[in-house]
Amino acid sequence: MIDHFPSLQTERLRLRGLTPDDLEFVFQHFADPDIGRYLYDEELITTRQEARAIVDFYIEPGARLRNRWLIIDKSDNVPIGTCGYHNWQEKHFRAEIGYDLGKAFWRQGFMTEALVVVLEFGFEQMELNRIEALVHPGNHASVRLLQRLNFREEGHMRDYYVQGGRFYDSLIFSLLRKELLSTRDRAR
Repeated sequence: MIDHFPSLQTERLRLRGLTPDDLEFVFQHFADPDIGRYLYDEELITTRQEARAIVDFYIEPGARLRNRWLIIDKSDNVPIGTCGYHNWQEKHFRAEIGYDLGKAFWRQGFMTEALVVVLEFGFEQMELNRIEALVHPGNHASVRLLQRLNFREEGHMRDYYVQGGRFYDSLIFSLLRKELLSTRDRAR
């Protein structure tokens, strides 16, 4: 059992929990249509109050079963995205992972680098056996990322989410603890 989510480091990145000081980044980031296009459970935010609700959701005292790390580029200390766990089912040793990255940072290996340490944390510190990811079928970059990290596609769920009054399908991927070693090798 874990009581808090510590900061994590990679060669190029620092990952730390969201704080109230991240409000402006969260607002700008999640108001961007390129970022929000494939985020099922969130409409594009249009106000700072909506951004504050996102930050508050992850920092509230009862938020022990979910986490969102702010991804910071160490070279200039600029936030570039977020990632983390939600829908953590401790009893069943599983959680869902989510992630997003600013468009200027796409295709540079940042999310692969971040997720390698986040996955290791999930299996080793959270004692997960299974990590799931739900992905919009049109989000080809996310599908490739998950495949590179050794996630396996398990199915195509029809009309799984509603956003803006419209139904959307979802793909479900998973990675098991026993597959982590090969994930480390594939991500390099």
